Amino acid sequence: MVSCSLNNEQKYSFFYSNDILKNIFLVCCYISDFNPKMNRPIMPEIKLLQKNIVETFLCGEGNTLLKALQENGFDIYSPCGGNGTCGKCMVYVKGEGEVTSCIYPVTNDIEIVLPEKREANILVEQHEHTIEMPFNPGDTVGFSSFPYGVAIDIGTTTLVFYLVNLISGAIIETRAVVNPQSKYGADVISRINFAALNDGGLETLQKEILYTINLQLDHFIEVAEITNNELVKITIAGNTTMLHLLLGVDPLPIALAPFTPAFVDEQILKGKELQLHCHPEAEIKILPSIAAYVGADIVAGIASIKPLGEYQRFLFLDIGTNGELALVTPETIWCCATAAGPAFEGANISCGMSAVEGAISVFGTEGYSVIGNAAPVGLCGSGLIDVVAHLVENKLVQNDGLLSEDFVIVPETSEKNSIVLTQQDIREVQLAKSAILAGVKVLLKKASLTFDDLDVLFLAGGFGNYIDLESAVKIGMLPKEMEHKTISLGNTSGTGALLALKSVQFDQIIQDIRNRSCYIELSEEEDFVLDYVMNMDFEM
Repeated sequence: MVSCSLNNEQKYSFFYSNDILKNIFLVCCYISDFNPKMNRPIMPEIKLLQKNIVETFLCGEGNTLLKALQENGFDIYSPCGGNGTCGKCMVYVKGEGEVTSCIYPVTNDIEIVLPEKREANILVEQHEHTIEMPFNPGDTVGFSSFPYGVAIDIGTTTLVFYLVNLISGAIIETRAVVNPQSKYGADVISRINFAALNDGGLETLQKEILYTINLQLDHFIEVAEITNNELVKITIAGNTTMLHLLLGVDPLPIALAPFTPAFVDEQILKGKELQLHCHPEAEIKILPSIAAYVGADIVAGIASIKPLGEYQRFLFLDIGTNGELALVTPETIWCCATAAGPAFEGANISCGMSAVEGAISVFGTEGYSVIGNAAPVGLCGSGLIDVVAHLVENKLVQNDGLLSEDFVIVPETSEKNSIVLTQQDIREVQLAKSAILAGVKVLLKKASLTFDDLDVLFLAGGFGNYIDLESAVKIGMLPKEMEHKTISLGNTSGTGALLALKSVQFDQIIQDIRNRSCYIELSEEEDFVLDYVMNMDFEM
């Protein structure tokens, strides 16, 4: 029998000139490669180049390129979760050009070049409207003579960490990183799907987040020159899905009607239960949520704002991969969530990207600004809003959203393709901005209020901090009545987690927020559907 251990070049040069031998060879290869009784499965080799690094590894049978890369520790931006719908997981394959890695089957040895990793622009600062609380971190400070604590904000896109000295209350260091789960999907639904549809998917997502947390804890231990046993308290805020994934709890019910999460109450664990690099008896406090799509990040954020005084009635909007909205009154907090975020995170936009180095973040008649002052490679959420506002203001797009031709933001050069905004991009923005404004109007109707009755609109989160308010109003994402009554608060979720770390009295503030909250499921509201359709157009 002809040996099949030759490499491809040797196979073809030896057999190409003889048809009989060539046919025998092909049959033998077919039998030995695909008959499990006779030989091992095909294991193609991937040679990877990234900057000055060269690595090789084998690709498992039937794997796509994306899955092979993920299994070998490489983070590839894949906001659709590897479903082949976003086209963001492009990888250069030598001899073939750029391919969509999540739908590219690896059947032969290949050489690939990965895109460079880029620095993320993540908001970490607390806001000036933060409530003042007495410093009282609780009983776990007794575990060490030099106790420290860590507050963590687990966002869908980013994670923020705060190291605090629990004797003085001083913030020693703040760290921010990209959520490692992003490669499995940009939004919570994509990650829920990954957990549900892949064997070991939930375990994979939990391991990703715990590994990243432990890396940061190790860094803090080194910086503060302490041991694990000095980390005695950790508080964590995040949306409901992220908290389920952190604890390894099945999040699938969150995505299915009637959208009932496994838990929304506060969870208290010990460090050893999550195998965190801290004191084994350290208190790990998971802050409470309200509903499937109004999580601990919103509860912590609202609780972090100074008590009602100057502002008796206000809107609280956290626009990220999900649009979470709350209307706060002295009696009731009306809240809801809209599926608005993926467009503003760049996931559904042709040249969209996260707010990282190389992303166009500001656009106007005088030009554009790029995060990191780097060469532009795409468009993040704040830049997207500016571009659409520019098109609306200059009547380059019709009020129904019709765009006669692609709008070129950065022309094509010999080094890179054009950065453009397409008709489909406009449609994505229309859907997202309409969902937010329609959600706000539903809350107002529930509270029997108008925009004139509101004292202020608070914008939370990184996206809310960086968008241009005038642009947001021009495209109809924010109400024009609130343009001059809007305040950006920054990372309120992180601020709330920090307050929970430093003061046990903050627990009562959180409980009061939950007691006053009334969640509105927009899918059950007829007014939402009507407002959603009516708000789709741009006002010229």
